[in-house]
Amino acid sequence: MREFQKIFVIALPRCATVSMSEALGRLGLSIAHLGKVHGGNPDQHHDNRRLIRMHQQISSRDYDLDILQECDGLADYPACISSVIEQLDQQYPGSLFINVRRDGELNQWLQSVERQFVGLRLIKTGESSTEEDREFSKAMANFRRRTFGQTEFEPEAFRDAYWSYQNFVDVYFSSREHDLLTIPDIGLLKTEGYRRLCEFLEVETIDEPFPCSNQHSEPPKQAFLQALREGRIDSKSGISPEEAMLKE
Repeated sequence: MREFQKIFVIALPRCATVSMSEALGRLGLSIAHLGKVHGGNPDQHHDNRRLIRMHQQISSRDYDLDILQECDGLADYPACISSVIEQLDQQYPGSLFINVRRDGELNQWLQSVERQFVGLRLIKTGESSTEEDREFSKAMANFRRRTFGQTEFEPEAFRDAYWSYQNFVDVYFSSREHDLLTIPDIGLLKTEGYRRLCEFLEVETIDEPFPCSNQHSEPPKQAFLQALREGRIDSKSGISPEEAMLKE
């Protein structure tokens, strides 16, 4: 495997960040995705406190992250915030970066983002939520504000933020192509994911299907659809209550 200090999956949320974390884990690397560490033996369970601690450190401009003392890298927040990428790049020189894009299916991405963001907020701030859950939700809201300019989901604002972010990544790594792996279409992961990833890391390609992890998103998705069916929320991305009924 090629030498590097850390590896950061800087793809935006809902761009296969969990699947990429699992793939890296199967290659022997430990990757922290929000509150879960993929890779160890066995994978470490989800722990809100990991994400909360990252938020505390980022907020105080401390980029010597505790989690990276035990992990080889990060995926999703906070690694998909442009200003944080720049700071992590300075803190951990010689690191590698991976971006997965969904340019050709932005409407599907927007609906996926809405289900996840709104559904997770419903879970983490509901009647059965704990103080730790609510602190986790506040940390996530802050990270989302730094990515999308706001915490409330708005399709046009999020669409604009998507393109702005991709432009940032393109420009930032324009003279460092060797440091960045870009998967231009999420659909390529199924057929070419491991080949591209292993070539990037300079390891032998493994002969198994690329992970396609959706289990983590099921509780937020179901919370969102239930609230939509019950009329407690409206979808801004075009998910209809009738469609929600079909998913019962």
